[in-house]
Amino acid sequence: MAVPAAGQRAEGQPMPAVSVAPQAQDPVADRAFGPEILLPRNDAADEEIARVGDLVLRKSHAYTRLQSAHPKLALSAVDLLVFDILVARHAQQYGIRVDPARVESLAAAEERGIASQVAAELGADMDLQTYVWRMFGMRLSDWRSTLRLRTAQRLYQGYVIRYLALREDRVQVRFLVHKDPKTAQEVVDKVRGGADFATLALRWSEDASRRDGGLLPPFGRGFQHPIVDVAFGLRPGEVSAPFQGRHGEEQRWFVVYCLAQLPGRDVPFAEVQAEIDRELEQRPLSQLETNAYTLRWRGELDVSPK
Repeated sequence: MAVPAAGQRAEGQPMPAVSVAPQAQDPVADRAFGPEILLPRNDAADEEIARVGDLVLRKSHAYTRLQSAHPKLALSAVDLLVFDILVARHAQQYGIRVDPARVESLAAAEERGIASQVAAELGADMDLQTYVWRMFGMRLSDWRSTLRLRTAQRLYQGYVIRYLALREDRVQVRFLVHKDPKTAQEVVDKVRGGADFATLALRWSEDASRRDGGLLPPFGRGFQHPIVDVAFGLRPGEVSAPFQGRHGEEQRWFVVYCLAQLPGRDVPFAEVQAEIDRELEQRPLSQLETNAYTLRWRGELDVSPK
């Protein structure tokens, strides 16, 4: 069952005998949703999160425990914070703000979808409130508040990444990766003879993008990928000759097919917000775009590992 971003609790798992501290601050109380929702609170103390008898559990205890039990997960949490800080700074720089009405619309639609799934799969045995408590250990009102906060944060991520991409020259391509240069050349010959590149990529490519016919989201020259230089040298409808590049830890042969060259647009965010909204509905932000954005811009931040 699809669920919003939150810590998942297995269905039917008994609740621990602890009292959970209420949130010190409702993150969506003012419904303003400025970029600061992506940043750590600058007035945050080491808050109490639960009690077990007379023992107080605090946020620092939870992170310390996570570091020892799941160090990679703890590092991922820190990376997510760094990513959000970068997004917040770009949002502030370019005057990007989410519309509270759109946040409410998207969050309400997600809630309705989850409620429908609960009703369809679990029937009268469980309502949404019970489901939320069993899955996340949260009151329905707290879960709704968190859902709207995460919706706003995801909107900022989509707005910033797509807007910055739109401002620079980009290219959109399909590509294929194969270990055999003869196979790569055969693909080039067939495409030049009129064959469909997407079909050939689905059949022959060794990259995960084969499922989408080798399609990549539009990217700029700062995209970290071995095909970038070749891609920008192609005209729409043109296929490259096979060339070598690094794929993971090994050398492979690449072929690139150009779909479009997209010139950069130096426009204010407000002029393209509706366009980006429609684009995000049709093609949600991908992990590839998120990773490319982080690699491209993380150097703006002075991140010192501890």
